[in-house]
Amino acid sequence: MSEDNNTTLTNNIETSSVFSEQDKELALKAKQEYEGGQFDVCLKTLQKLSETYPDDPKVLFNIALTEYAMSSFQKTEIFKSQLNKIAEKLNCALDNVTTLEEPDQCTLFYNMAVLLYHMRQYQTALIIVEKLFRLIGQLDETLSWKICLLLSELDLCTFQPEKAFGAVVHLEKLLTERTSPSSNGVSHSPNMLNDNFEILKSKISLYKIRCLLMLKSLRTCKKELKQLQNTNLSSTTLTYARANFEYLKENHIRALKILTNNQQNNSSSISLSNHSSHCFYNNLSCIHFHLHKSAFALFYMRRALTENNRLLVEQLNSNDKQLIIHQINRKYEILYNLGIQLLFKNQPLAAFECLIEVIHIYSNNIRLWLRLAECCIMVYRSSNDDIFKLEEKLKCVLQSIGTGFHHKLILGNCNTSISRKKSTTNHNENCSMEFAMICLKNALTSLPVITDVDLQKEETKLYSAPPGNPMRIGDIFSLKCSILTAAAYVSLCLNDFVSAKTYATNLLNEPRAASGHKYLARLYLSESFLAMNKIELALNQLDADTVKNENDLSFKMPITTVDKEEKSDTPETTPTVPKADFINWSPRDARVGQAIIYYNIAAIYAITHDVEKAFKNFNLFVNLFGKSQPAHSFQLKFYLDLLDGNRHRLQILLKENFGHLTSNKSFVALPTHTHSTSTNNS
Repeated sequence: MSEDNNTTLTNNIETSSVFSEQDKELALKAKQEYEGGQFDVCLKTLQKLSETYPDDPKVLFNIALTEYAMSSFQKTEIFKSQLNKIAEKLNCALDNVTTLEEPDQCTLFYNMAVLLYHMRQYQTALIIVEKLFRLIGQLDETLSWKICLLLSELDLCTFQPEKAFGAVVHLEKLLTERTSPSSNGVSHSPNMLNDNFEILKSKISLYKIRCLLMLKSLRTCKKELKQLQNTNLSSTTLTYARANFEYLKENHIRALKILTNNQQNNSSSISLSNHSSHCFYNNLSCIHFHLHKSAFALFYMRRALTENNRLLVEQLNSNDKQLIIHQINRKYEILYNLGIQLLFKNQPLAAFECLIEVIHIYSNNIRLWLRLAECCIMVYRSSNDDIFKLEEKLKCVLQSIGTGFHHKLILGNCNTSISRKKSTTNHNENCSMEFAMICLKNALTSLPVITDVDLQKEETKLYSAPPGNPMRIGDIFSLKCSILTAAAYVSLCLNDFVSAKTYATNLLNEPRAASGHKYLARLYLSESFLAMNKIELALNQLDADTVKNENDLSFKMPITTVDKEEKSDTPETTPTVPKADFINWSPRDARVGQAIIYYNIAAIYAITHDVEKAFKNFNLFVNLFGKSQPAHSFQLKFYLDLLDGNRHRLQILLKENFGHLTSNKSFVALPTHTHSTSTNNS
């Protein structure tokens, strides 16, 4: 986030050739008074001009602009209505950019684009500015430069850094031509370049840095930052850019120091006058999150949300709604960040509440749909660690009834934790596996179609994903694999085995799918075939030899050429922080990965009553897992012993693990209901 707002309205006070010399002096005087902030005096001067030229569009426009400035840019609707009336005199309509044909109409359309920019209607403003850019050769130099700067800003606001970079390069070219000695003896008219040359040069550099940061071209960005720092420019935007650069370089401690040192050295860095306190706390939160300081991260993010709300209330309590209120409001960006942090800190319900509010604004964000689905999945089952807990193991045998010859054990279901968690979502019925499936379908539908032409531009082709940075083609492939994996799992949980088979098959056919994705795809596909009674096909998907080391369970995607170049740049010396995953998910090593495959094979053979092969694979599973076995493995062992008719072995197993419910005499085990002996692994 940036608190600087370099886009301003422009006046159109010119000494037209139809004016008399006296009127030209009045116009020049009004311009000087406006630029000096003497709006009341400027208005009186313009009113004198209007007596001579009552219907002149330029005079009427400057009167409207001066009155708008006198209201501290609060009476936006009145100013817009005045612009529309002036546009009628110029035979154009501000809500129809196709009517823009003459250079005299450009000032009106430019100011309308600025209004739309401040109201955060970036796409509409961009359409106007792109049309203005085509007429730039017919305009005066000052307005041309303002149009170029606004075009760069809008491209960045719409997350199109490659287009913004092109506009910045064009600006640099114009600046070079402007400063070079004139070969033809052409003299330039007085304009903004003469008085603000260094400021304009710094603005262009900042735009270039912002483009490079969004493109993650860190090596080039580093050079630009050094050049700009040598100019001794002091700006909060520059400070945020430096912190963002270190953040992307994963030098999080250095990024934190840059932000906090700037706040200590410049007490106004988070002052209310520039309305950036919420940006400051948001950035602090993101840095602490990557430093694995979740308590600090959530504290600062909630502080950012509080600051955002306070600033909005202060503006809404003013006499009229100010134009700046739209730029102040960063509620949805903050909620997005807060939701992601809560999700990764195992608070899926709170994360869901944040992200469901954001989805109405960023409905085209594919990753956001996936995050919502992940919230629902984590509410359904937070992790696989539950199946190793003692209380889950004890659920395998509910109770003992009867005595003597009539002594019986009632077997239970160790997966009741799932149904218990489903009941906790009563206060939010949307957070369910059915809603997760809707989110995943939306995500799959929103995925762009990548053609062979796009693959040839893999290193430069970008796809917008607001409020985050644009994604490259490699990111799209990785996202697609994650969506297919989640969709296959959710379909299994909803007993939609045909859809699960389709999603798992598509995932296996993805050429860029990571080893971990393909491992899960084979498990889910086998589960789907088993549910459809296709035993041979289910067994064909299970092969423990496919998992030989941890790389066969890795979800890391291949590094692109661009990433390799950026990572080859040696990072500056900075205190390092041990890296750790935000989520611990099983299986994480080859031993457990193989054990799960053997367990599923044993479950399939148990269903087909092939006891010998079932015991063989089950023993391999037990040997790999050791003493720490999941709870449902006891259920499979009970079933296999009953199939084999080995009551003595079953009795020993029960006495060793459930001795508090057994006796020395014989018993009959009665299951409460039929269970599926295979397991889902996510």
